[in-house]
Amino acid sequence: MPPVISLCLPTNGVIEWVFPVLDSIYDQDVENNLFEVIVTNNGNNHQFDMMMQEYAEKHDNLIYKKTDAYMFHNQLEALKLASGIYLKFVNHRGIFQDGSLKKMLNVVLENLDDKPVIYFGNGVLKNDQYVLNDFDSFIGTLKRYVSWTTGVGIWKSDYEKIPDDVPIDKISPHSCILFSERNKKRYLIENFTFSKDIDTNASKKGTYDLFKAFAVEEVTIALNLLIDGDITARTFKTVKKDYEAFVSELYYMYIIKKEPCSYDLSGFDDSMGIFFTKTEIYIGILCLVFKKMLRKVTKIVEVKK
Repeated sequence: MPPVISLCLPTNGVIEWVFPVLDSIYDQDVENNLFEVIVTNNGNNHQFDMMMQEYAEKHDNLIYKKTDAYMFHNQLEALKLASGIYLKFVNHRGIFQDGSLKKMLNVVLENLDDKPVIYFGNGVLKNDQYVLNDFDSFIGTLKRYVSWTTGVGIWKSDYEKIPDDVPIDKISPHSCILFSERNKKRYLIENFTFSKDIDTNASKKGTYDLFKAFAVEEVTIALNLLIDGDITARTFKTVKKDYEAFVSELYYMYIIKKEPCSYDLSGFDDSMGIFFTKTEIYIGILCLVFKKMLRKVTKIVEVKK
């Protein structure tokens, strides 16, 4: 029997992230035959490579592969190696919370018959669960989180139906996986918190053009869904507006506050005028700062009460 779930962990080989995540998975008190772990590494850290090989020898349900995949295409290498009934991406900084793997397994087992598209929201949305009847509602509910790898998973049987020649976006291949089934009768978003990120800055993340990715490429993916007739204009506008707010957040964090990061931040000017204007982003930053100040004032008032 194949494992119920394959936990696919693509990484660029950051030791202080990946091994605590793996330990948190294997501390879940779940029988090894119910799950497998796939780690694909496209980084250049030789020490990480050696440590992973030693770690894999201790766990018979862990597959490790060193790849030369380009950036996020490392995600696809993990899926290729997976044999579970359901294939779930795992963030290489996300520490599994106690009991969370059992919850995931239960969700998969409860939905074996009709195999809806399942997205694990990890607490980023308002409700505990969303049951949606069409792809348009699904995208409109997730908004910018359609591009969030942590939530994405796919049934092995659906993954195997994806044609070999299907176009795969270089910055967001996981979105192509999520969007592969657009005519399901049910789309399920489970929003319980299953992992929490290791407290760290973004100095060891990717080196891609951050503003081009989220102000142009991800919005273009949503636009193509509209052009293909798979989402409505209203849903596209909702998704686009959410990305606008996100780009404002990114500018505030990395340009204004100068928080450390490994991203390429040089593409902001070139990314403006395609979907968003600089004025829209600056207004978004002002709104963001105002909301932060309002929350602080509210807390002070509550303390004085």
